[in-house]
Amino acid sequence: MAPCVLGRVATVYFAVGSRSLQKASRSATSSKLYGGGADVTLRAMLVTDELTARKLRRTPAHPFDVVAVDAGASHAAEFEATRPVADRSRVSTSERWRKRQDPANLALRRLRAAKIRAVATALQHFDVALLMDADTYVCSSLVEAACAVAGDYSLGEQYVVAFVPVDRGREHASTVLARSERWRVPRHAVEANTGVVAWRNSSASQLLVDAWLRAYDDLADASGFLMDQPAFRAALHATRAPYAALPPRFNCRGHDRTRSKSAVPLRCAGYDAGAADGAVAARLRGGAGCAVLHSHDIQEPGR
Repeated sequence: MAPCVLGRVATVYFAVGSRSLQKASRSATSSKLYGGGADVTLRAMLVTDELTARKLRRTPAHPFDVVAVDAGASHAAEFEATRPVADRSRVSTSERWRKRQDPANLALRRLRAAKIRAVATALQHFDVALLMDADTYVCSSLVEAACAVAGDYSLGEQYVVAFVPVDRGREHASTVLARSERWRVPRHAVEANTGVVAWRNSSASQLLVDAWLRAYDDLADASGFLMDQPAFRAALHATRAPYAALPPRFNCRGHDRTRSKSAVPLRCAGYDAGAADGAVAARLRGGAGCAVLHSHDIQEPGR
């Protein structure tokens, strides 16, 4: 791959509360171990609430080079004190999502909006921001993902974002998006897995973030749908922002709907996965060859 000029680059996390912060810290640490290159200094940034930021100020041994406070994210403790959406209730997930006045749902909606705003905050500090979900782990260099949005402007390569597209037929909320009077997203529109998204600092990026926030609010109002990923799909389609598709190894999603325990254990070096481990584990060879693991059951090196 041809070299690119990256400038200031960082992995960026939005995390509030102890559980989310623990995951983000683990991912940020891994990004510094594996994510840089010979000519690239990869920083790590956390966008959080004031309570979490105060705790970090008293704990200097954390992996974040920049800690920024989102003014609208002061409700982390409130969310952790409520029954999360992903509890073990017999009520289906779709039904819980539509209980719009449930305290957990309201808090989660605010948190998802804060995650979107974190992109704009990050681009005030860095030329390229790699927005990462907290439940990720970096196994190798992220330079290729960052270079995907740096591009060669002389050749007209000015991508705003780069991500791993969702497999066709696995898109989320397609019916809701198609029926939306404001967004009307066709079924052929690409959906990104927003667990890992590279952003280039540009005016087009700000327009995309603004559209993402509007789409998220609209879709949550219209249907109670709380995932931010379909809203990103709507914003990407509406703005026509140019994007680059990253190889699947940059978002090895360790989720298998065919298993009673949906989270598939993955590790950087992989393991000998067979049929008993599920189709996803077998396809990913336990994580072998992955640049980024994205799972709630990541086995760190040495464990």
